[in-house]
Amino acid sequence: MKIAWTIAGSDSGGGAGVQADLHTFRDFGLHGATVVTCVTAQNSVALTDNHVVPASNVRAQIQALGDDLPPDAIKIGALGSAENAAVVIDFLDGLGDRRPFVVWDPVRQATVGGELGTLPDDTVRALLRAVDAVTPNEEELAVLGGTNVPQAVSAIRERGPKHVFITGGHGHTPGRDHWFGDTKTFLIQSDTVPGNGAHGGGCSLSSALAAARVREDEDSAPVLAHMYVRQGLRALAAAADAPGAGRPALPHLGWPGRFEDLPKVVDAGSELSETRFRPLDRPLGLYAVVPDVDWLKRCVELGLDTVQLRVKDIPSTVRRRIVAESVDATRGTPTRLFVNDYWREAVEAGAYGVHLGQEDLTDADLPALARAGIRLGISTHSYYEIARAHAWTPSYIAIGPIYATTTKPMKFDPQGVDRLQRWVELLKDQYPLTAIGGIDRARAPGIMATGVDSIAVVRAITEASDPATAVAELRAGMDHHQVP
Repeated sequence: MKIAWTIAGSDSGGGAGVQADLHTFRDFGLHGATVVTCVTAQNSVALTDNHVVPASNVRAQIQALGDDLPPDAIKIGALGSAENAAVVIDFLDGLGDRRPFVVWDPVRQATVGGELGTLPDDTVRALLRAVDAVTPNEEELAVLGGTNVPQAVSAIRERGPKHVFITGGHGHTPGRDHWFGDTKTFLIQSDTVPGNGAHGGGCSLSSALAAARVREDEDSAPVLAHMYVRQGLRALAAAADAPGAGRPALPHLGWPGRFEDLPKVVDAGSELSETRFRPLDRPLGLYAVVPDVDWLKRCVELGLDTVQLRVKDIPSTVRRRIVAESVDATRGTPTRLFVNDYWREAVEAGAYGVHLGQEDLTDADLPALARAGIRLGISTHSYYEIARAHAWTPSYIAIGPIYATTTKPMKFDPQGVDRLQRWVELLKDQYPLTAIGGIDRARAPGIMATGVDSIAVVRAITEASDPATAVAELRAGMDHHQVP
């Protein structure tokens, strides 16, 4: 079982600090261990006392855990004193190749009011050099780097952490976060949740980021952390009996899996678009991805529901010709044509739809595509990519690879049926879904049993000795709907 540490203060009211972190780690399937740096007397109304744990005891806690429960992730919260911070920094500096993902929540004040301790500037600089990510709200960001957000983020990253997650505000109510990562920078946007926030929202967000990084890729971790806090805020807004007389604690409700909590993600510097693509006129059905016009015509003859023309690295004049020829081949037939990547040629020729990978979303003129009435499908592999696709409200979402495939190099490991099931439960009621990657007749029933709408295949048809038989068997497998 993966292990996560929280190095933070104890909240006697159970809403923040190590108590919130342990709940969060559990929800992400991690074993949580604690290094308590201060013991607070607080409830939902106020913080009334703060006892800083001696540095010698903090060191002893770290040594006890290090000998038996080495961490896969560490969340750091309130440290209480410069001496405690020095102990933590020495420990992090000594990890070497065994270093886990380390997140620092630079909390200075409890949500219910009351100071948790201010660290000297030299200690803050040393701590920034020792961590991988920092999660300030806008007030904490100003203290760390100034009020100009780009300059502040740049200053923080120059001091050490490659990841900066700026939360929407103290209590995390506005629903607008900014992620500055090692490879990508993006905005995470959701509708504002009514209410005054939650006690422990910031603690839970930073521990969710640490935990999600153990379970998911770098870009998906902040998306999941956002979803995790949002589901708690929604539940709190709907509750009539939250415990406490003041600001109630954030509810901890397990792995975030509801569509209501899925944010929209856009590249940094962009704003959310109101663009929505036309819905499909009928289900995708059996979906073939083919490498040339000849195969496309064969699929039309075989009566496939949907076909995608995926041809790479050809001159623009050739693109126009083959796309136009493909549109002509499908016109007046039950087979719908999606053109991979070549969106300009697809619009010009009047294709039914366009299919884009994640890398193409940045370059394509998506509003122009929507105005042309083109249907849009988007490839996804992760929470980040699904949230990025969701920002454009496409006609369908493709998920894969489900199994290992040799058709093209893949950045992601195979998803597997269990993970596909998770995507279906998240998205099924909002988007038509097609699964792709290594699917054949034997695997089709298990794929369809997840509730996905369609399967997309490449080699199962184009490398079949008898394509007509392959199509019939795939359709039979799709209709069977039971795990073999």
